[in-house]
Order: sequence, then C-alpha cells, then structure tokens
Amino acid sequence: MRRINIKTKTKIVTKSFNKIEELNHFLFYHCHCFYFDNLSKKIWELNVGKSLEDNGIRFSIQSKARVGNQLVL
Repeated sequence: MRRINIKTKTKIVTKSFNKIEELNHFLFYHCHCFYFDNLSKKIWELNVGKSLEDNGIRFSIQSKARVGNQLVL
C-alpha cells in the first residue's frame, strides 16, 4: 500500500492505493493524464519523502506499507 500526497495549486489530498492499477485509474479519471501508465510507474517507485511533479501536480510518497504483520516504512 502507498499513501501518496497529491498537491494541486490550492489543496493537498492524501490517497491510499493498494495496487498500481488503482493509481492508474486515479491518474486517468481524476488527473486527466493520458500517459498514466508511465507516470504511475515513476510515482510507485518513489522513495518515502521524495516527490515528482507533472503538469502542475506534485506527487509525494507519505508512506509505504507491506501486507501482513511487516514493518511500515
């Protein structure tokens, strides 16, 4: 699971995604990004605390979590 901060011009929203396909869906329908597959791979691979800006929207990783009883990074 990834918790991703999404910052537009006026607001910051935090979304949680369990799979990269959920992030693809969000980018296509809410951010109107047509090359969402490439962008979602870049966002998914970001380290915690790093950010990526695209088309005036900044994406940053708040946390990464693994399934089960494993440690949250």
